Amino acid sequence: MDWIIFVLVVVWLGIVSWFDIRKSEIPHSAWVIIPLIGACFYRTWQGNWALVLLTILVAAVSERERISHLFGWEEIGKMITWFPLLFLGVYLSVQTSPFAALAIIGFWAAWELKWWGGADAVSAITVCLIWPSEIFIFAFLATHLIVVLGLGLVSAIREKKISLHRLPGIPILLASVIFLKISLAFLT
Repeated sequence: MDWIIFVLVVVWLGIVSWFDIRKSEIPHSAWVIIPLIGACFYRTWQGNWALVLLTILVAAVSERERISHLFGWEEIGKMITWFPLLFLGVYLSVQTSPFAALAIIGFWAAWELKWWGGADAVSAITVCLIWPSEIFIFAFLATHLIVVLGLGLVSAIREKKISLHRLPGIPILLASVIFLKISLAFLT
């Protein structure tokens, strides 16, 4: 079953990466929302409902302005209103999967701070729900570090200075998933 999930994730991220590289956006939010819903069902089936609850709360906070308009209640549109629920979600999920819970909060915060695009954050949360282990976080961080160091080295050689680069995040996430599978193969 693990290989089937791996292949599905690689195919999905491969397609979404292609869009991300070509146009720096995905054609429709369904490309990341449907896999997120599937990952939520999978994680619930695997017995970790607390991570799913945290993910749902993070998604609701991200859509707080729309929810506020939908219900006609201005207070719901403010971030401070959601903090008690978010704290509860973090508290419950940290007990079962501390690294995954903190990663989900980190991915969401990166989107809220405009460091990442929404598709990047949702894709990373989706993958984190599928593989909520420390090994995925390690693969994610290692892949990003390799890309940053590699691009820094290239810019240092070409431009004689180190420059910051804006890169599509989903292809790097795809590389992280592949690196994760390679890491798991060597560890088992």
